[in-house]
Amino acid sequence: LRRRERQTMNVLVCFFCFIFVFQFMKLGTSQLSKTSSITVINSPTTSDRLSDRREYLRERPPSTYRLKMASFTKLANSPNTEKYESRRFASGGYNWTFIVYPKGNKNEQGAGQVSLYVQIDNTTLLNSPKEVYAEVKFFIYNQKQDKYLTYQETDAKRFSLFKPYWGQPRTKSYYEIANPGAAYLFDNGQVLPGVDVLATETFNKWEVFSFTEKFHNRFYTWTILNFSSLEEDSYVSDEFPIGGRNWALNVYPNGDGEGQGNSLSLYVVAADVESYDKIYLRAKLRVLNQTDSKHVEKQIENWSDRTNS
Repeated sequence: LRRRERQTMNVLVCFFCFIFVFQFMKLGTSQLSKTSSITVINSPTTSDRLSDRREYLRERPPSTYRLKMASFTKLANSPNTEKYESRRFASGGYNWTFIVYPKGNKNEQGAGQVSLYVQIDNTTLLNSPKEVYAEVKFFIYNQKQDKYLTYQETDAKRFSLFKPYWGQPRTKSYYEIANPGAAYLFDNGQVLPGVDVLATETFNKWEVFSFTEKFHNRFYTWTILNFSSLEEDSYVSDEFPIGGRNWALNVYPNGDGEGQGNSLSLYVVAADVESYDKIYLRAKLRVLNQTDSKHVEKQIENWSDRTNS
């Protein structure tokens, strides 16, 4: 407003209409663990589909856990010994157990194969989170090639109280592993299987997107008395609620920025704004002319926490 226009005004009235507020709120900014990995949701807990599995050789040994199984064939042929369970080991903040079936897990169609599994310690799931996603790789060392035969799924696997384990029921056949000529069995009958478990924490970085269009009360009126005699650079109204958020008006009687000295400047201010909030505001500001009803209106629309007019 030009100075000559606002000399006759002693009342400042502003109202909102068709306000749209979008908020992006980021919650939980803690860092992921060093063993964080990509998570694929709703992957099967056990799978023997070859289309889901990559099988390849690599030189680098397992980074999580490895077994040195001496007398592998004696273990496989021991009566009443179907599987071997390792000691517990830690990875990604959880305790795990590596399980080897030398002659296969018959319950998952692995008879005659070497079956490899990893199982999470249920006691680590008694509190939140109730489930854990992890990328799992299994290894069997080949001495002749000095490399590790690696089995890797394309999806991360879900571990929970009801399904605490996952594995590969069919890797190499027992007879191939037990054949010294294949070089998986060496140094008087030892085999070196291993596992990598890359677990991720439950998601803790997220945003809330909200869209508000209909309001019970879309108007706010601020009356400023003795406007022509105001001496301060700016004044702020009381806070008022619209659209689930508190707002305030900020007026500069002698202008602000480019309007300083020649206009009245009026701002809509979002109260209690976090540094990560993004707010889209559409509003109409009106200053009433009490002499001839020639009111001054301005439509504002902007992404901001401080929208000027």
